[in-house]
Amino acid sequence: MDRAVAEKVHTLVKDMFARANDVLYITNNSGDAELRKKTQRAIGVVIAELGLEILEPIYKQFPDLPPPGVE
Repeated sequence: MDRAVAEKVHTLVKDMFARANDVLYITNNSGDAELRKKTQRAIGVVIAELGLEILEPIYKQFPDLPPPGVE
């Protein structure tokens, strides 16, 4: 992957994490325990996969790109 692609993907995945956090906030405060549980599980899987399959290889190739939340 070239640097330009890595930077774009890095930025978009960070945005996805922020949106996922917004979804969690809403569902965690919805009063619906089943919705909260399903949402937490689904988002947890998505974030883990994005981290392992997308971001980790980017950070290995471009260690100067800081992980989300480290900036």
